[in-house]
Amino acid sequence: MHRDSLYFRSGKIRTGRIFITVFIIEIAIYLVVSSIEFKNPQLLSQFESQQSSIDSLSIAGMFISIFPHNLFAASLEVIPLIGQVFFLISNVETAMIISLEGGSLHINGLFIFLSLAIFPHTWLELPSYAIATTSSISLIYGLLKRGYNRKEAGIQFIFFYLLIVLELGIAGIFESVEIYLERTFPSPQNVTYPLLLWIPAIPLLYLLIRLFRMVDRFSQASRGNRSILDDPPENDFL
Repeated sequence: MHRDSLYFRSGKIRTGRIFITVFIIEIAIYLVVSSIEFKNPQLLSQFESQQSSIDSLSIAGMFISIFPHNLFAASLEVIPLIGQVFFLISNVETAMIISLEGGSLHINGLFIFLSLAIFPHTWLELPSYAIATTSSISLIYGLLKRGYNRKEAGIQFIFFYLLIVLELGIAGIFESVEIYLERTFPSPQNVTYPLLLWIPAIPLLYLLIRLFRMVDRFSQASRGNRSILDDPPENDFL
């Protein structure tokens, strides 16, 4: 008999709840760290140089620069133990850069983060890193727990990684188009046009959530005779 808890049920890890917790931690890091004032002209200069080189490219060129970089970061985060450390360091460093960018504009970095958060690519990209860390935690549990179905854990890990690749690919497309629209059109169209990308982004986000839940069912499948194609109860995910 297994005792159920917030993150475990019937001896299975509840990946949905792990993801939600990791994602909340990720957002909290951005909110807190970006609001703190930092001084590092060298890091800011390096970031601005990289950003300038990307912004001058075509949409395809920007995607080729953005997607592999983000996928590499997520690939490090799926590595057991190492991934959790890199997840924290990466998010703190990115939030620090946002703070530095805000300082260069004489505003609090928190406002820079909030301005990024109104665009769809943010909500396509950030969950990918939370999924990467979640998949790593789930794999660690599957490998260490006695009697756990390691084949099931491995299959779930592979599907999580494929989902990460898909989500980051979509996020890279949206970010590239947003940058192109921002630099091409005058104000206020350079803001309103990127915001219109929420129209295709919302159904894509819904689809990605559904795909995540399908992968999550691998951690619930052995509870009974329920098919993997059937919807799990809401409390299995939340």
